[in-house]
Amino acid sequence: MAHLTARGGFLLKTIVVAYDDPQSATLVRAADLAVLAGADLVVTNAVGPMRGDSAGEAARTAESKLAQARRALAERPVRAEFVPSIGAPAQAIVRLAEERSADLIVVGTRKKRFLERLVEGSVNREVLERARCDVLVVY
Repeated sequence: MAHLTARGGFLLKTIVVAYDDPQSATLVRAADLAVLAGADLVVTNAVGPMRGDSAGEAARTAESKLAQARRALAERPVRAEFVPSIGAPAQAIVRLAEERSADLIVVGTRKKRFLERLVEGSVNREVLERARCDVLVVY
């Protein structure tokens, strides 16, 4: 849980960021917040096996995305841990945040067409509904 500091600002101890798109500002925003707050950053890529894919293929996909994130953060002064999450993305993100007692979850959003939202649903919406901590959605 975030704590109020003597200066009236909030102290974040742990931030979980869901990373999947190198074009998104999500990772950079989360890293900047972690540096400013002196927080630990837990970077995850949550993937579930697609039809016909094995759990091993999903794990390789997650590791590949996390390698991208690791390279993107290499020059930043942030304490980061990279954790692949396998399973339904929203549930995996929230579970990791709970396991790490996160104060904040940072997720990105993509502009989906109506039919895509209807069929795929929204990971962000589900994270917002399930999370027991604050959630920042980066556009």
